[in-house]
Amino acid sequence: MKIVTITGIRPDFIRMSKVFERLDKNFNHIMIHTGQHYDDELSKIFFDELNIRKPDFTLNTGQSSKNHYEQLSYLSKSIIELIYKEDLTPDLILFLGDSNSALASLPLFKEGFKIGHIEGGMRSYDRRMPEEVNRVVCDYVSDLIFVYTPLYKQRLLQENKPKENIFVVGNTITEVVKEYMPIGIKSKDYLVADIHRNENLKSIEHYNHILSYLEHLGKRFNMPVKLVRFNRGVKLIDEGNLLRDKKNIELVGPFGFLKFLELQYNSFGVISDSGTAQEECPLLGVPVAVPRKSTERPESIENKNSILVGEDRDQEVMTEETAQFFESYSVNNDQLKWLGDGKTSERIIEIINKELS
Repeated sequence: MKIVTITGIRPDFIRMSKVFERLDKNFNHIMIHTGQHYDDELSKIFFDELNIRKPDFTLNTGQSSKNHYEQLSYLSKSIIELIYKEDLTPDLILFLGDSNSALASLPLFKEGFKIGHIEGGMRSYDRRMPEEVNRVVCDYVSDLIFVYTPLYKQRLLQENKPKENIFVVGNTITEVVKEYMPIGIKSKDYLVADIHRNENLKSIEHYNHILSYLEHLGKRFNMPVKLVRFNRGVKLIDEGNLLRDKKNIELVGPFGFLKFLELQYNSFGVISDSGTAQEECPLLGVPVAVPRKSTERPESIENKNSILVGEDRDQEVMTEETAQFFESYSVNNDQLKWLGDGKTSERIIEIINKELS
């Protein structure tokens, strides 16, 4: 059987790395890199560190498209033209996640191809998030939906997806983190901040509110806050001179996967609006404060792996809630069960074999 994977951003290549390996061993696997994250230096380091082979085809989404609708237009045309030109004839086209690359599942579905979606059923119910729209659409058009937890399956059933199309497989990130887990005594003498979501970068004023919260937190613990560089965030910082009165915040990175995993591992705590942090950090034994109003990973909150502190509440309240959570944090194996047992890629291969045979 011929399986085509379509992936475009660094976090999704991390999550797919073990799936790629098993697909290569079990099928005729064609890997398409959409180039949504296109910077050569960063893309290469992720492939090298995780031993991901070279893609069979690489598109130019990030360089050819300035915004979300240009990206979808480019992907809709380029991917379908590529499939027909190269006579790929896939038995299944497999996506992961909620990026614009995953939204290409819609035109492919309309063209008559069979679609699979890893990371299905996630819902924040926050329509401000472009990712929310992308994941809902990809789920809707998918014939096989691989979900991380029973909760995600239940959500899809409530949306009238046929139960025979939904498979609970565990989280792909677990086997990756377990393989590359840092070791040694943790320094715990700094905080890490990763802020990149649209809702936190919607204006200079709002981003400054988030940065002020980080500054308060740094003062509260007398620790530097290592804020990972993100192009849109740096642009807002420069435009508003936002770090002029924030001496505890230090811009760092960007990093490859292993370096960032180590950075999180050795921190006292992480402040992140990333969904991935809510999964990686519990495995690393590190608490996470999430400056958002909602999350598509409620199990992380329910199992006390992370805490929602909101986006625009009083900075002192956000700071104190975060501080109390960080200071009292502990994690045991029962709190990690929702992340699965690290055999997700194996299950995905077995299901594809069974369903497509």
